[in-house]
Amino acid sequence: MWYKWVMKACIYARTSKIEKRHNTTSIANQVAQCRELAGRHNIQVEHEHIFTDQELQGSCLPDCWEFSGNTDTRPALSALIEAVERHEIQHVLVTRYEKLGTSSEILTSLLQFLSTHHVTIISNPEQIEEPENHAGCFAASILKPVVQVDTGADQERKRILVKKKLEEIERLKAKLHRLEAELSDLQLDGQET
Repeated sequence: MWYKWVMKACIYARTSKIEKRHNTTSIANQVAQCRELAGRHNIQVEHEHIFTDQELQGSCLPDCWEFSGNTDTRPALSALIEAVERHEIQHVLVTRYEKLGTSSEILTSLLQFLSTHHVTIISNPEQIEEPENHAGCFAASILKPVVQVDTGADQERKRILVKKKLEEIERLKAKLHRLEAELSDLQLDGQET
């Protein structure tokens, strides 16, 4: 019997109370972006492996790790962790690394847990290059050992950047030729600049 090898993956999306009014960070938008990311990696995500926490801070612990007495916990992150423990997940797709957590306590615990279970995180590489995204850079720096770089998106981004730079060079060459022609017209016969 032939079996199709399937990469087991999930999507995790989270909004905070601050973000709830922003459409770009909505749960639906995050899930759609993660589905696009999954498509670039030829990964299929089952509906039951879409985990969403709404209006919860990244510093809230998952239910299964609750030991500090906080009232706000993240049940979807807890469900994701339990799915990893059942060996249902190999990859976690997120739009931004800070969706998984914003405190060093949570991020280091997730790093240890995901490393132990050989689970990688797949996200868009552009967010690391955003200087204003301090939370994302912080989360990525801690989670780096389990981050799988989206090389396809990275290569496409580089290709677009190279194309823009080449177009800029051509514009500058045309401007240089135009300036040389103007300078030539301004020079008097027999005079040098």
